[in-house]
Amino acid sequence: MNSLSLGFFYIIGVSWLLCEVCLSASGGNWTPLWMYLAGFIVMFAVMGCLPLSTKAIETAGPVFAILIGVSILAYGLGAFGGGFLGGALRSVVGLALVAVGVIGFSYRKSEAH
Repeated sequence: MNSLSLGFFYIIGVSWLLCEVCLSASGGNWTPLWMYLAGFIVMFAVMGCLPLSTKAIETAGPVFAILIGVSILAYGLGAFGGGFLGGALRSVVGLALVAVGVIGFSYRKSEAH
């Protein structure tokens, strides 16, 4: 994650999830927005601000990608009541981000690096 490999998908996931939580907030449910804000602060503190080892950062990136993917997947599964296309699109993006997170674990460098 620190080398921006697969970084494009992380940015898409963070942006997509922000859109979803903003839509929830516009409907009167502000809790997901506050949870997103807290998670966003923690994610960027761990990924860029705290003096952590490279191994810790390269472990945190895929973990956050999986969390973002699962959150989008939860929105996707909840959206099937309103229509198939919206639920299917959200589910595909959520599953893709979970896959990116799993793939990110394979790109981690060993302790020797």
